[in-house]
Amino acid sequence: LSASDLGSLVTMLFASIFLTPAFLEADLPFESAGIYYLIFGIPHLALTRVSSCLTSLIAVDRCLSVISPLK
Repeated sequence: LSASDLGSLVTMLFASIFLTPAFLEADLPFESAGIYYLIFGIPHLALTRVSSCLTSLIAVDRCLSVISPLK
């Protein structure tokens, strides 16, 4: 869970750099918005979904352990 959260935050950090107005208006040989979606957007989405699924799995596990504890 912490690894997926860290990965999500790192991709968001680089996304904030790639999507600044100064970076978007710079004369670069590539389109920064396209690079953002390919390199940082898709992994951020995947890591966020992994984190959400793990959080819900942990919550269900805790609820089940309260309802029927080990004997």
